[in-house]
Amino acid sequence: MKIRTRQFGEIEFDEDKVIHFPKGIIGFEDCRRFLVVHDEDYEPFRWLIAVDRQEIGFPVLNPFLAVEDYAQELPNSLVERLFAADELMDLFCVVTLKGEGGRVTINLKSPIVIDYQQKQGEQMVLPSESLPISHPIS
Repeated sequence: MKIRTRQFGEIEFDEDKVIHFPKGIIGFEDCRRFLVVHDEDYEPFRWLIAVDRQEIGFPVLNPFLAVEDYAQELPNSLVERLFAADELMDLFCVVTLKGEGGRVTINLKSPIVIDYQQKQGEQMVLPSESLPISHPIS
């Protein structure tokens, strides 16, 4: 399959690389199929690109790179799965490249969990009042 993206131009991919989000992403609930794109030029960021609406793409980052003790904000069952040797999962948070004051910010309140074995993704909203949706990282 091929899609044309704003960030990377044309991308060719196999259907088995598509991650299904049954509930979509907050604000983009109609987008249910995404690719996780890793481009060395954007390290340590990844891109979450909507397959069905190719103009939609989110830069994402592993939140542990921005907040060392982020695990304490997550449900214990999720932390166990993220760090289990037999699980193939990632945790990302959406990054805003021109956030408050033109700074790069990360949404720590609503992480995205990707289970590569199940080809499923989910964005959750964490209950902690201390987690900002615009945590500066630059």
